[in-house]
Amino acid sequence: MLQRALRDQTMLCDALESVADRLPDKVAHGECLHLRRAIPPILTAVHRLEEEVILPWIRQPWRTPAGLPEILNQIRYEQLEEECYAEELCEALRAYGTGLCKPSPETLGYILRGYFDCARRRIRFDCTVLLPMLSAGPGATLAV
Repeated sequence: MLQRALRDQTMLCDALESVADRLPDKVAHGECLHLRRAIPPILTAVHRLEEEVILPWIRQPWRTPAGLPEILNQIRYEQLEEECYAEELCEALRAYGTGLCKPSPETLGYILRGYFDCARRRIRFDCTVLLPMLSAGPGATLAV
């Protein structure tokens, strides 16, 4: 499930980067609106998976990895940061997609890059910390 969620996030990041690279003239307004609608469900799915499945699995006493408090704090921090960027990005994509003058293409590009840089940092964390932990099997612990 986590691999699928990470794949969806990666595809979203690629699409957002494509928009940022094509600004200002080669971006359809409808594309911005489509991406704006895609962000919340993808973000919600991965955060719900982490909160309802992965974190409870990690917290099992026999599985508790070294550095657990740091891992949990990092996950929570990354979730909050990503949600803040996503909120700002959704508003900017809505405005740009409906043809409003704001944000400027330069500002939208900056917001896009801020979001997908943050999301890709989270994807790297999940791939280097969470996936190996989940793949280690029952009873295994992972020192971080």
